[in-house]
Amino acid sequence: MDTTVFFFLIIIFYGALLFFDLFFKSCAHYPYLRLLDGLGLEIGYFNLKWSTKALNRLFLKWGNIRPQFWRAWFSVGIYASLIFLPISICLLFYSAFVSFFRHEIATSSPVITPVIPGVNLPVAELGYYSLTLVICSVVHEAGHALAAVLYDLGVIEVGLNLYFILPVACVRLPTEKLTALNLKSKLSIFCAGIWHNLLLSFFGYLLYCSLPTIFSPFYYTGKGVQISDISRHSPLKSPEGLHINDIILSINDCKVTNEDDWFNCLSNRELLLPGICIESELVNTLDESVPLKHIGNGIVECCDPSNKKNLCFEYTDLENNELELPGHVCLPGRTIIEKSANFCTIGPHVCTGNFYCFKPVLPNNTYLFKVTLKRARPVIYIGHPSDFYRTIDVSSYIKRTNLLGLNIPDISTKLLKYIVVISLGLAFVNVLPFMYMDGEYVTKVLGLILLKDIIGKRKSVLVATVITWLFTIFLILVLVHAAFRML
Repeated sequence: MDTTVFFFLIIIFYGALLFFDLFFKSCAHYPYLRLLDGLGLEIGYFNLKWSTKALNRLFLKWGNIRPQFWRAWFSVGIYASLIFLPISICLLFYSAFVSFFRHEIATSSPVITPVIPGVNLPVAELGYYSLTLVICSVVHEAGHALAAVLYDLGVIEVGLNLYFILPVACVRLPTEKLTALNLKSKLSIFCAGIWHNLLLSFFGYLLYCSLPTIFSPFYYTGKGVQISDISRHSPLKSPEGLHINDIILSINDCKVTNEDDWFNCLSNRELLLPGICIESELVNTLDESVPLKHIGNGIVECCDPSNKKNLCFEYTDLENNELELPGHVCLPGRTIIEKSANFCTIGPHVCTGNFYCFKPVLPNNTYLFKVTLKRARPVIYIGHPSDFYRTIDVSSYIKRTNLLGLNIPDISTKLLKYIVVISLGLAFVNVLPFMYMDGEYVTKVLGLILLKDIIGKRKSVLVATVITWLFTIFLILVLVHAAFRML
């Protein structure tokens, strides 16, 4: 679905929801409000809120089982969060440096990147993103709730808020009781969510690394990628093109062992503009050149335009032309590419024996692809890399049998990737001193612990508040700058 259409439908949904909400509040005021209160629902402008007290007893029961274990558990969480704090600060400043000076650091990418649906988050993956947010925020808030029960605070209610398309879990704690706790207990409660997110990211990564072993009875990995889906409008979908379940081993001279290799090979411009080692005898035998014609933009044509099977090649090593091979030759493309010994992307004199380096003359913004398949003829295609990664889905998992489809390992892999990244991102955002995040309260508690006896309670809170606002403004600037660079 197109991004614009998707967001338009979301806006219509919220508009209809608000209309009926206002309508029933005016026409059936008391019964409707009673219904909303019974369901725990609250409808706002582009947001929905649901809350319940039904889970309070569950948290109370869990929090009172082996309290000594939970005390040790959340004490470790304090130390883990405090160790993660300076690491996060360094990552924030590094990401800001890379973001503002990226043109001088071509090989680096910022650690912090805003997620923009339709830009760096495909609309098709919004389901993964939303589900991951629910899982990560539930684990985060469960940490706060269990720590609150441990220190006799209890829980007022838990809930789930939907802000436009982003679902986030939440928990309400009694503020007055929380304020009366000692500083270490407060720190334990504030760090509990961060600690749980760090653990979720760690164990999610372990599970992600274990997936090839878990799925090994049904799939194997590291020996290519298997095509799981091809768009019906794909230019590569033809009897001589690519098909579902084809196993791709390489693109030109780039070996493909997994999904990351697939995207790296398609984005490597040097590998997509290769020279081809062609035997001199083939050049002399198959050459069908016509008088050279310049067609603009530095492009020349040496083949008869009516013969679509031939391709114009340019000899790349004219300075060392011992055999006096022509500068441009017209040869049957598929035959030459299939019989070529290897590619010559490095430079002159890389072809062995009687083979010499020729470069195909292609129109602007097009590339030559020789896709090597397992148990099938290579697919020769001239076009753009986007024709591949926009219309073809591949999987690093190759089926041993037909008992299971490719969807199961792919869904598991993608979901775990999102969980690892987003859970770590939530820990990162919450440990730093940002307004309305756990870091705001962690910073105040740390300020009181470190500075209260030196400058007093009021000045300690003031220093913590100033630091929090400075970091918040700094983060907003970094995110806005990164977003504008992406758009």
